[in-house]
Amino acid sequence: MYERYHIPLSTVQGRAAPVPKFVIIRADNCVNCGKCERACIYGVHKRSELDLRKMADPINPLCKNCFRCMEDCPQRALSMTPGPEYKSLGRGIWSSLRIATIWGEAETGKIPVLGAGYRGMFAGPGYDSMWTDMSEIVRPTRDGIHGREFISTSVDIGRKPASLEFSKDGHVLTEIPPIVELPIPVIMDTTRLRSVSDDMLVGFAHAAKHLGTLLLASAGSLPSQASAEVNSHFVPVFPEGADIRTIKIPKGVRMVELQFGSGWRGDANLFRSRFPETVLSFRMEAGKGIEDRILELVRAKIDVVHVLYDEESAELDRNDGRHAKDSLRAIHRAMVSKAVRDQITIVAGGGIAAAEHVPKTIICGSDVVAIEKALVVALECRDCLSCSKGSCPINLHGAPADWIEGRVTNMVGAWRDQLLEVLGAMGLREVRRLRGEFGRAIFYEDVEREAFSEIEGGEMNG
Repeated sequence: MYERYHIPLSTVQGRAAPVPKFVIIRADNCVNCGKCERACIYGVHKRSELDLRKMADPINPLCKNCFRCMEDCPQRALSMTPGPEYKSLGRGIWSSLRIATIWGEAETGKIPVLGAGYRGMFAGPGYDSMWTDMSEIVRPTRDGIHGREFISTSVDIGRKPASLEFSKDGHVLTEIPPIVELPIPVIMDTTRLRSVSDDMLVGFAHAAKHLGTLLLASAGSLPSQASAEVNSHFVPVFPEGADIRTIKIPKGVRMVELQFGSGWRGDANLFRSRFPETVLSFRMEAGKGIEDRILELVRAKIDVVHVLYDEESAELDRNDGRHAKDSLRAIHRAMVSKAVRDQITIVAGGGIAAAEHVPKTIICGSDVVAIEKALVVALECRDCLSCSKGSCPINLHGAPADWIEGRVTNMVGAWRDQLLEVLGAMGLREVRRLRGEFGRAIFYEDVEREAFSEIEGGEMNG
């Protein structure tokens, strides 16, 4: 029976003390008149429970930076400063705002509302220089997350035959390769996380089962309390040099990932002879010659290639540091030019730091997006430079598996809702149509080049 895909969400409170974006300071000249309490609709200011004649310290995590309390204070006793702990969060594309946004999504599962208007730059590095087409946003029947129209976020992982050949009696003669169907174009990859506990793996695995997606983890790393019930959502990742003749795959596993190396052809042939019903994926670092290597995989009839970028979404072995959006477009164009695009699935992972990065990655040519660092950020990770189990300020390795499951499920649920909003605003009914649709986005570098290339001395190098 048909069942519409839905992610049940529920509030999962954080385990650590909230990190306030703003800190309100109450000066000594406060007369405890209580006007700040009446002015604040967010509950930042309260009277002290120990002495109702005095105001308690402000509850800074509730502050929305509206300045109403400061405007109404007759003594000018209130001042505001950015929270020092908040400012210290993140680096690079993993900014404090993005980390705090993921925390909110993981807690409530809701699309964040970031304030009244955008006051920042309209272009920046990487995905921030890419604007998605919202030309259909005024359609009164657009779906978004409201369910008035059905929008599919389902994707297939695997190699798809270009055509089908039938015998005279109606039997299919074409070899049908194995396919894994997912209800969302997002999978989870733990293989490059700096530190992962057993409870984290169990929580991630249960979240993958709850969401109907896949969890990538090192072969043999999944704890026994999770493996039996989530095998169909588990993708074991084997390192380069693993002996394909002796590897064991748990019963129910639908996909396996191997590290791309010099002996990849022999590994692929051995794997297909042993596990013909299992989808085979090769993982490779993005860099110079990535397009040609993927075309080789296509000619060898490999099902999936998992392209790896760094935490900033840049290629890993290039001096010029091509961003994923440029690298993926080059890969997509190369395959389209050879008319082989549907003969392999492209999974892109690394630097997926916000919900908007999912549709943008797909527009650039990826079929599926692998989230990595966002998984631990959803668990209130501070992304400390000196990350270790013993020095973790939030004791991440002590988090229970069910709490981890809830937080990750909420984050992915919020990201899917935002993907639905983008698809609805574009007038698209399925996410498959978004793949490689460069015309659905505006790239700042291209616009800048077109605008200034014909002006003498005005050509931009971007």
